[in-house]
Amino acid sequence: MATVYKTPGVFVEEIPKIPPSVAQVETALPAFVGYTNKADEIAPGDLINQAKRIGSLVEFEQFYGTGPLSDVTEVNIDSNNNFISAVVNNSFYMYDSLRMFFANGGGDCYIVSIGKSDKSTTISDSDFTTGIDALRKEDAPTIILFPDAVALADPALATVQQAALLQCADLGDRVGLFDVKHNDPLGINFRNNIGINNLKYGAVYSPWLKVNLPKVIRYTEVQSVIKRAGISVTLSGLTTDTDVQAIIAQVEQAYTDQENITAKTIALSPPNGVLSDQFNSLVATFNSTNSNANLKAIFDFLASIGVQINGFVNGGAGDVITLPDFLADVNAAITSNFDPVFEDIIALNLEAVADITAAFTGSDFSALVAGSWPLASAATASNDISEANDNDRRMAAVNLVKPLFDTLNKAYQSLTVNAASSYTKTLDESLALTFPVYKNILTGVGKSMTVMPPSGAVAGVYALTDRTRGVWKAPANVSLNNVLAPDTVFTASELDNLNVDTVAGKSINAIRHFTGKGTLVFGARTLAGNDNEWRYVAVRRFFNMVEESCKKSTEPFVFESNDANTWVKIQGMIENFLTTLWRQGALQGVKPEHAFYVAVGLGKTMTALDILEGRLIVEIGMAVVRPAEFIILRFSHKLAES
Repeated sequence: MATVYKTPGVFVEEIPKIPPSVAQVETALPAFVGYTNKADEIAPGDLINQAKRIGSLVEFEQFYGTGPLSDVTEVNIDSNNNFISAVVNNSFYMYDSLRMFFANGGGDCYIVSIGKSDKSTTISDSDFTTGIDALRKEDAPTIILFPDAVALADPALATVQQAALLQCADLGDRVGLFDVKHNDPLGINFRNNIGINNLKYGAVYSPWLKVNLPKVIRYTEVQSVIKRAGISVTLSGLTTDTDVQAIIAQVEQAYTDQENITAKTIALSPPNGVLSDQFNSLVATFNSTNSNANLKAIFDFLASIGVQINGFVNGGAGDVITLPDFLADVNAAITSNFDPVFEDIIALNLEAVADITAAFTGSDFSALVAGSWPLASAATASNDISEANDNDRRMAAVNLVKPLFDTLNKAYQSLTVNAASSYTKTLDESLALTFPVYKNILTGVGKSMTVMPPSGAVAGVYALTDRTRGVWKAPANVSLNNVLAPDTVFTASELDNLNVDTVAGKSINAIRHFTGKGTLVFGARTLAGNDNEWRYVAVRRFFNMVEESCKKSTEPFVFESNDANTWVKIQGMIENFLTTLWRQGALQGVKPEHAFYVAVGLGKTMTALDILEGRLIVEIGMAVVRPAEFIILRFSHKLAES
């Protein structure tokens, strides 16, 4: 509608002629789903099954901790107590996969923690599917991988991989990056179990990699597995120094105390010791049924935490700490950080709490609502509670104890559990400085070679290739950093069968070692290896990028007039974007019209009915460059002509 001018003068109108531009979305933003050392110490449960974006390994360690303790099954030393070799296994690969990702060119990524990576954790396919489902809420991730899932049995592993493929197909903006199990380098079981659905959205790499990454090793990992000249020995048996033997005894007792604290914590909140899980469960039960019994259960739980903290500090029912220095450290940490409310609990005015939890009738809830905790007295009957008329006051009581639980939980974790970990670590390090034999064993085990799934390193290659060459360049023929060698060397016929699956087309990308070059990623196919459209990883990911970029750039046109003016703007916008990609080498053809086309309009992509029903249809065709997977050199004899 033309502007109506009523006052004489000069008026300026700006007429837009250039269509808006398409901004290219990020292409290598992986999401790692797996078990971490911690995930709920920042705030209760805040990172469990929540996608968080990080930009470095330091940031990962800040929120999720370092890697799990290694599973050392054998340490061999000679008759002079010199380290020879060690056998080190692992069940959790999340942290090491992150290290390989950043070492091979990775940048920003998402982390979804599905639980704690300790020996008491039972790895479950439902944990992974829950974590993968959490990624549906995130628009940015473009790659999904879950290196810890290789610990699952074959049918369960396939369930997780299929869930990832389904999400990739549903959202159309990401791909799955998979591993085969360690005992299945040729992918026989993998191919049998993965199925045939949505294969164009996944890629798998084999074999596992031999790496030499620094490891977290402590006393309890090596104490019982040391062999000298083939005979099992204890660490204390390697020295006659009574002072060193005394320190070893202290270290052993400190770890025993720490294990006891862990056991007490699990007893408070089975099966994993996450106090917030138990509290949230009790609150959910109360919200479902507002009753005295369910409110009492919440108070009982808070009281049990207070009793346990008091036991750590003052002895008694919760006492599990036997080393005096250790007990002094925990005591000082707790008492110096508690506010007056906690001092009341530590002084154990828990008798009032016990009275309240025993019977709510006759309890003075006006004091609780006023914020006084614990109650000075539970004997007054001025504000008796009854099931019939006190729903609101019970709800108010629950709301009041929520911040109290947060404080209790933080204190319990930071000042008790973490204090135990810090003390034992310090004592362990002191032993290493005092006893050179032990230090040499730790150093040797820490540098021992281990094997791990390759997906983390390959994700780093994806990120590096996208950043330096473009998403249209196949992420292959690239060397891997921090890798000693592939765990398995394939024969020529095995390589043929990996790359070309004549039965179902499920290509497996090989990682190979080349003399003078190192370990290279030497495959670039999706699981749809027999599909001429979606055979290559680069083609699949390039289309994902263009589709998502165009989708986001055309969203502002929703509810615009469905006429030629809008069609021209959209067509020009997308054509400019694709022309830029063509100039960068992403599309084939000597001229833009050979590389792509964009069609929109009545009689081209839409009928009159489409317009009446509000549909604006744009058709885009692209001739994407494909990798030269087979370079064939033909030689022939040229006959002499003179």
